[in-house]
Amino acid sequence: MVNIKNVFGRGSIKGRWIAQILIITVAVLITVMTILLFSLKMRYDNAAEMAIRARVSKSINTFFEYYNDGSDETFAKGASEYINNFQYKDTMAVWVLDKYGHVLITSDGFGTAAQGEYEDYTAALYSEDNSAVRKLRTQSGEPVTAMTYILRDSNSNNYGAVRFLISMNDMYKQLVLLCILIVLAFIVIIIMITSSGMYFVSTIVKPVESINKTTGEIAKGNFKVRINNTYYDDEIGQLCDSINNMAAQLSEIDKMKNEFISTVSHEIRTPLTAIKGWSETLRNNERSVELTEKGLDIIIEETTRLSSMVEELLDFSRIQSNSIRLIITEINLVEILEQICTIYRQKVESDQKTLIFNCKNDEIPLLGDSDRIRQVVINILDNAVKYTEPGGEITITVQRNKNCVKIYFEDNGCGISADDLIHIKEKFYKANNTVRGTGIGLAVADEIIRKHGGEINIKSEISKGTLVEVILPLKEKGDYNEQ
Repeated sequence: MVNIKNVFGRGSIKGRWIAQILIITVAVLITVMTILLFSLKMRYDNAAEMAIRARVSKSINTFFEYYNDGSDETFAKGASEYINNFQYKDTMAVWVLDKYGHVLITSDGFGTAAQGEYEDYTAALYSEDNSAVRKLRTQSGEPVTAMTYILRDSNSNNYGAVRFLISMNDMYKQLVLLCILIVLAFIVIIIMITSSGMYFVSTIVKPVESINKTTGEIAKGNFKVRINNTYYDDEIGQLCDSINNMAAQLSEIDKMKNEFISTVSHEIRTPLTAIKGWSETLRNNERSVELTEKGLDIIIEETTRLSSMVEELLDFSRIQSNSIRLIITEINLVEILEQICTIYRQKVESDQKTLIFNCKNDEIPLLGDSDRIRQVVINILDNAVKYTEPGGEITITVQRNKNCVKIYFEDNGCGISADDLIHIKEKFYKANNTVRGTGIGLAVADEIIRKHGGEINIKSEISKGTLVEVILPLKEKGDYNEQ
């Protein structure tokens, strides 16, 4: 038996399609052909029966009553006369049988048959209308439709019978010819369906092969490959476009990842170098109190910076695994912001910049994670300070509405371009690589605010500054599910 998988390729789409479509098509065609041929045969058989019944009338009984005087010779004479006067000898044969079921005489076409019982004759003897029709074969094997009509006298006694036979040979030959034509037509249909299907499947297989090859290259880390999608404007084309877009995004992410690794390496190297250098200096120091204090301050500052960077990387890892957890308590947002401004004001003023805090409320109760809110505020404020030139101004404004509180961080720094702005909250992304930072702080802040049910919106223009809007909902304790 031929294995389709071996012919069309093991497990290939073409092989499966050919196997399935041929099985279904052949099954449907065989079913249709069987029903059609059976219907045609029934129609031919019914047509033959109707032809006999149309040519046979009950006047047969009236005709033979003249020859029913009890004499076999008289009945035989009547039979001969009936046969000679029968008008439809060209389309059917007629037999006349005596009361014992023996054939007395037949018309041309079948010749004298052997004596004996006939199915239609036996059935007619016991039928209510004295007639019966059967599909039979002659002794030579020829198919016929036979009908027997029993002759009865006034006392319902059988005194003979007339039997009509139509040959089905020509009809069945036409049926066989029609069957051959139908089979040929079905073969043509199967070939056409298979050919058109193969062409259609090839239009799917070809781009799928290209997709498979391209995704294989992407899996190896080659994000520059693209699928040539110039022929298909359908689902296949959309899939090709999606894969090309995915490759472009992966390329961009890979680029940002490499820049991130380079940035983090540099960010880590700088404080480590400072710590190592001052440690060696202090070890060789000749008890200079001033130098020792300065060195220890730098070591503490750089260690704190390293600790913050490590914590930021850990938060990034938690974002990746969706495992950031919030400890929800009731906090005073104004108090948190004032504390942060107090801490940052000295640093900001030392950089010759101005920090302004505007809030009309002395207290804004809020349900949230105090440490995470601080982390977000410090991250945004730190970015504002970094990207604002000396002499610039950073303003924090708090507005309480009915259902939420909005915190605005506004600076008049260098600003962010429109192209960078749409990516600014993405992981690894840095709008300005000349300024220190890992590029994940804002992504972490956005995730924290999102888990609080809020959002961060950023507006910016080059050389005009940046406005960061943090929106936090005012929720009741029961509004928070476990985070």
